[in-house]
Amino acid sequence: MRNLILFAVLPAMIAACGTPQDRCVRAAQADLRAIDDQIANVETALEQGFRVLPAQEGVTRLRLCAWPREPVLFCTESIQRPRSESREAIDRQAEQTRLAQLRQTRAELVVQTADRVAACRLP
Repeated sequence: MRNLILFAVLPAMIAACGTPQDRCVRAAQADLRAIDDQIANVETALEQGFRVLPAQEGVTRLRLCAWPREPVLFCTESIQRPRSESREAIDRQAEQTRLAQLRQTRAELVVQTADRVAACRLP
């Protein structure tokens, strides 16, 4: 049964990887995609007037240790648990300046990305 699943999934996984040229193009466009994500985040923050920050809460948990191997019976363990998100007010002027810088950087990256993609397509 496991072999059947492997042979059914393996061709799909190989096809998802793409050709070396496809991988080269994706790698060449990675910086541009990252800057587009940052621009979208800043634009959303400017529209809303705040930025949503995920919050983590540190909790110490008491657990049973493997006593023969450890010198103590109980151990403490620090874990991070997600908590409700918090909102942080933004400085509109700073965000608009950041957005302008990101758009300028994006314009420069478009030219560089086009060169990289062209280099990927060379035989």
